[in-house]
Amino acid sequence: MRTLHWYLLRQVGGTLAISVGVFAAVLMLANAMKDVVGLMMKGQLPVDVVLKAFGLLLPYVITFALPLGLLTAVLLVFGRFSADHEYIAARAGGISLVALVQPLLLGGVLLSGLAMWVNLQIAPAWKRQSKELIHTVITDYLRKQPGRLLAQKNYITEIPDFEIRYVSQRPGKLPGSTDLQGVTLHEFSQGKLSRMTQAQSGQVEVDEKQQLYRFHLQNVQIQSRELAETDEEGDQGGGSGWQPMFFEESRDITVPFPKLNVSIRKPKNNELTFGVLWQHWQSRGLVVTVDMNASVADLKYEGELSVFPTPDTILQVLRDGRRVGEVRTTAAQGSDKLLSVLVIEGELKPGDEVRDIEKQVHLHGQFAFSFACVGFILVGIPLGLRTQRRETSVGVALALMLVMLYYSFSLLGRAFVDKPDWYPHLIVWIPAFLFQGFGIFMLWRANRGI
Repeated sequence: MRTLHWYLLRQVGGTLAISVGVFAAVLMLANAMKDVVGLMMKGQLPVDVVLKAFGLLLPYVITFALPLGLLTAVLLVFGRFSADHEYIAARAGGISLVALVQPLLLGGVLLSGLAMWVNLQIAPAWKRQSKELIHTVITDYLRKQPGRLLAQKNYITEIPDFEIRYVSQRPGKLPGSTDLQGVTLHEFSQGKLSRMTQAQSGQVEVDEKQQLYRFHLQNVQIQSRELAETDEEGDQGGGSGWQPMFFEESRDITVPFPKLNVSIRKPKNNELTFGVLWQHWQSRGLVVTVDMNASVADLKYEGELSVFPTPDTILQVLRDGRRVGEVRTTAAQGSDKLLSVLVIEGELKPGDEVRDIEKQVHLHGQFAFSFACVGFILVGIPLGLRTQRRETSVGVALALMLVMLYYSFSLLGRAFVDKPDWYPHLIVWIPAFLFQGFGIFMLWRANRGI
C-alpha cells in the first residue's frame, strides 16, 4: 500500500510541477503582452524594471496555474493508471480506491490551504508592488513631459486641486490640440470638491512653456459649492450649498500644472490583502446631505474599522437592505471628515447606507477559489479513471473546460455586484460546493465499481 501511495504521489507531483510551469509561463506571457511590452517598446520601461515586475507577478499567476495544473496532473496520471491496467491490478489485490487516493486527498487539502494563503496575502501584495513599480517609472516619465498626460491617461489626478476625466479623444484640427468627448473637471478646495464642470465636447491645448492646459469646452454645465454659500441678498444658500449654472455656448478654462503631484495609484481589488478587504467590508458610509439636484452627496464614516474608499470608486446605496442607487467617490476625505460623492443612479436620502459590495464579493471569491484544489482532485480522479487514455491533449482540454466552468461562477458573482438582493457573494461559492459534492459522489461510485 505504501509503495502505491508513493508511486502515485511521485507521478502526480512530477506532472504537477511541469503543468504549473507551463501554465504559469503562458499566463505570464499574457500579462506581459497586456501590461508592459508596449511600454517597453516605447522606451518608457527599462528591461531591469520589466524583469523585476515579472518576478513580483509570479505568485499572482500561480494562483491560477496551481488549480489548473493540479487538475491536469490528476487527469493525466489516473488516465494512464487506468489505461495501463494498474488500477485493475490494485483492485484485484483488495485495495479500494478510497484507500489508494487518501494521500492525494490530504495533499489537496494542504494545497488548498497554501492557495488560500497565497490568494489572500502573498499574491495581492506582490502584484501591487509590481504595478506600483511600473506606475512609478511611468509617472516620472510623464512628470518630465506633462503634455503627454492627456495622451496616456483619461483620468488625471496628478495636477494639484484638479481631477480631469474624458470619455474619448482624437487629434485636433489645430497643431498641438486634442478633441475630447465627455469632459469632466473637478476642482477641490482643502481636499473637498468645490466645483464640477461637465461638457459634452471640447478641445484642449497644452502650453508647456507657460505650464497650462487650455480647455475650450462646448455645452457646459457647472455646479459650484462656493457660489451657493450666499445668495444676492446675503442669505445662506439651502441644501448642501450646490447651485447649477448652465452655459450653452463655449467656455474657456485654464488649468495650471506648475508642479505635478506624485500620482496616487488606485489599487484594484486583486491587489488588496485580506486585512484591507476585511476593513472595507466592515466599513459603512451614511448619507449626510444631498444637493438640491440630487447629483452630489456627502458621506460620513464612523467606527474604528472604517476605511475611506479611494477616489473613483463605485459604491452601492442601500435602504432597508435593498439597493436604491449608486455613487462614485471624487476625492479623499475632506477636512470636515465628510466624503463627497457623485450620484450616478437613484434618489438618495439622508440616512441611506453606502457600501462597497464589489470588495465583499471579491473577498468571498478569493476564499472560494482557494478550495478549487480539493474539488479538482475529487472530480479529477474518477474522471481520469473513466477516460482511460494516454493522450495529453485529452486531459489538458478537459482540465481547461472544468476550470472555465469553475471560474465562470466567480465572474458571474462579480457581474452581479450591482444587485445585492441576489446575494452575489454567495454565488461565487456555488462551484466549490458543486465540485466537491459531485466529486465525492463520483468517487463513491468509482469505489463501488459502478
